[in-house]
Amino acid sequence: MARYRATEYLPYFCTITVLDWLPVLVEARYVDPIIESLRFSRERKGLELFGFVVMPNHVHLIAAMREDLHAVMRDFKRFTSRTIHERLKDDGRDTVLRWLATASQQARRERGELGLWQDGFHPQEISTRDVFEQKLSYLHANPVRKGLVRCAEDWWYSSAASYAGRKDVCMQVDYLEL
Repeated sequence: MARYRATEYLPYFCTITVLDWLPVLVEARYVDPIIESLRFSRERKGLELFGFVVMPNHVHLIAAMREDLHAVMRDFKRFTSRTIHERLKDDGRDTVLRWLATASQQARRERGELGLWQDGFHPQEISTRDVFEQKLSYLHANPVRKGLVRCAEDWWYSSAASYAGRKDVCMQVDYLEL
C-alpha cells in the first residue's frame, strides 16, 4: 500500500503543492477558486473541513470524507488548475504559464493537460486530539512563520480566524470531536 493513502473515515492532514513550489497563489484572483472549490466540496460533496491555509505555493487542509477523499481531492485539483490557468492566461501571465508548463510532467504536456499541482495530496492520518491540535497549530502558524502576517488570525485564507471566534472569515469550517 502507498505510504500516503486515505482509506478510513478519519481526519487527514493534507498538503497540496504547486509545481516546483512556484508562488502562483499570490493574488486573491488566483486563490478564490481554491476557496470556491473547498466550499463547494463541503456543501455538495460531503467534505468535512476542519482546518485550512492557502499559502503562495501550497495548501494545507485537515479534512475527512465518508466516501472517497481521493476523488474529492482529484476534482478539487482539476477544477482549481483549470480555473487558475484561465485567469493566468487572461492576465497575460506568460512567464508563470511557461514555468508551469516546464514543471509539468512530460506525459501531462503530451496530453495537453494544464499542470498546476504536484501529484498527490499526501494525506496523513489524524487519530488523536493531540495530533489534530499539533497539525492545526502548524497550518495556522504557517503565514506567521513566512512573515506574511504577525497574527495567524489576520491571514484571510486560513481557518485561524474562525477558531479565534471571528465572524468575518472567508469560509466556515467544521469542528472536530475526537
